[in-house]
Amino acid sequence: MKFVHLRLKNFMRYIGENMIEFSREPEKNVTVVLGDNTVGKTTLAQAFRWVLYGELITTQYDDSKKVCILNNEILGEMGANDYRDVEVELKLENEGSSGVLYTYKIIRKAGFIRKYPQLVAVQKAGSLKLYVTDSTTGITTPYDNQDKVNEIISELLPKSLSSYFLFDGERWNDDKKTKTDIKDSIYTLVGISPVRAMKEHLGDGRNNVIKYLKNKITGSGDEYIHLTNEIKWLESNIENEEKNLSDAQVNADDFQKRVDEIESVLHANPNVEQEQKECERLEKEIKKNEDYMNTFYSDVVCLLSSAHSYFAAPLVDQILDILNEAGDLDSSDVPGVIDKTIHYILEHKECICGHKILPNSYEEQTLKNLLKVVPPAKIGAEIGQLKDTLVRWNSEGETLKLDIEQKANLYQSEGDKKYENEDELERKQKKIDRKINFASERMKMEGYKKSVRQEQEKARRASMNINDYRQKISALEKERDTFAEKDAKNARLKLYIAYAERLYKSASDSYYSKENTLVESLNEIIERNFSDMFNEKEKVARLGDDYVLRLFYKKVSTNNGDDNMEASGLSEGEKIARNFAFIVSILEFANKMKKEGDEVAQSLPLVLDGPFSKLSSINTAKVAKVLPAVSEQIIIFMLDKDWQPSGLEKYADARYIYRTIKDIHENSSKIQLNSEVK
Repeated sequence: MKFVHLRLKNFMRYIGENMIEFSREPEKNVTVVLGDNTVGKTTLAQAFRWVLYGELITTQYDDSKKVCILNNEILGEMGANDYRDVEVELKLENEGSSGVLYTYKIIRKAGFIRKYPQLVAVQKAGSLKLYVTDSTTGITTPYDNQDKVNEIISELLPKSLSSYFLFDGERWNDDKKTKTDIKDSIYTLVGISPVRAMKEHLGDGRNNVIKYLKNKITGSGDEYIHLTNEIKWLESNIENEEKNLSDAQVNADDFQKRVDEIESVLHANPNVEQEQKECERLEKEIKKNEDYMNTFYSDVVCLLSSAHSYFAAPLVDQILDILNEAGDLDSSDVPGVIDKTIHYILEHKECICGHKILPNSYEEQTLKNLLKVVPPAKIGAEIGQLKDTLVRWNSEGETLKLDIEQKANLYQSEGDKKYENEDELERKQKKIDRKINFASERMKMEGYKKSVRQEQEKARRASMNINDYRQKISALEKERDTFAEKDAKNARLKLYIAYAERLYKSASDSYYSKENTLVESLNEIIERNFSDMFNEKEKVARLGDDYVLRLFYKKVSTNNGDDNMEASGLSEGEKIARNFAFIVSILEFANKMKKEGDEVAQSLPLVLDGPFSKLSSINTAKVAKVLPAVSEQIIIFMLDKDWQPSGLEKYADARYIYRTIKDIHENSSKIQLNSEVK
């Protein structure tokens, strides 16, 4: 298949009619459109998508839902309720199964009126037409039924494959596609899907041909009816298990997609995750600092609540000085004896030792004399006790002072640590995205991984049950055949069944043969292209059996010896390189199969929008060198800066090198041959 031309009328940036003829030459098979940013290169890619599928894709400049496809200058010139058309025409040629070359002209129109005085266009009409010309007879067949036109377009260029032949490296991202999407797309491109569909129609589908024919065989007798009912019961079980299998596969893909999305975020933010962990540590440290500060503050409050000895220290010193100046006030004191003690003894006339105190005796006279030297007559003992207390208070006050100073120093130290941690936390928080909770995301990811394994186990059990039921059905059918009626109708049905089973076996053999060699053969091309196009020595690109494309380090030494280790945390450039190599390899593989005579393989042109914009000059040259060989037709929209490094001039005839240009005083662009631009 090759594109012949693209014609635009008032489409987005392009005012009036603009036409690009595409090279279909076998040697110089590259068509190039040059231009600066924002002058309309991506608009051409949008034109392909709109004429084929009636839709646009969101770009870094425009939201597809808000884009008006009517040229702004045309809109500005329109009066109230004026009507203007937007039109895109794509012409292509494709060889049919009979070897006849057919030309297809697809024309999509949209009619707009202006909501005056607003600069707003409202679509009021639209049409899609197709003209198919047989090159042998020259007869052109028109189609204006949109459903029929869309059906033919879908057969030629399935929308599911648009990401492959309409390639934008900056937006193509398999993280947004499930592995089932990628697998189905690859199967369609390399011609496995029709064989799979045939296999399902004949023997694997819900109401397959073989099953239908077998149910038509008639018989009689209780045993025949019993076997038939048992077969039907097993078939209903197969239908249930097939639904379980399908649901489990869809669920597993969905959970795996969520795992991939989280892994992509985690791999893209390894430093952020570490910074966030550091923030969490600092937050805990700050909380610990505050707890310690509160503890030390409480300790000081408790110490101060019993701090009378400390605050009384100056007064205590003065009292001690006064007492010391008073001399030996306590020299004749009897320690611990006061006047009440002596009066008590005299009153009871008996000493505490048991000796009787007689009136006018020596003992009585001695006790009376003693009254003169004990408190309150004498206060020496009290003074002594007071001095002891005051000295103790002085000592306790000094200790209290030291304790308070220590607690205050600890409080200040923790405060300094807290302020330092807060400053560090503030700096780190400014550098990270606090919206992502990495710990939570990792927990979710592990949960999704567990769900993937559970769904895969459900799918495995369902598949085993299906095989088991089919084996039982096969045995029961052989047994039932012995009870079938021996008539011409049954004989004819058995002949049809045998024929269908042979076709089914042929389709199955072809399907499994292609499927078993697909990934291995495709990986050879992917690895070569990735290495050749990006001069990659350290990593290798490879498609897994799960149809997920990954990068691996070459020969990384592990505990088990040399092995490949998956590369994570890929840069944006590496992702583009990986995806680019994948797309190019898929098309190269499909075209190779087509050339080798595989009639169901898809041979597609490759349309590239800004493929070199984020590549170095060296890689641009390497990629450009590979491109002309991977597809029969290459169409590239590229920046001027990439033209010289690409070296594509030797693959592109001057008749197919264009330029998008825009006058500095105008908003619209136009397309001219590069050789005609002054």
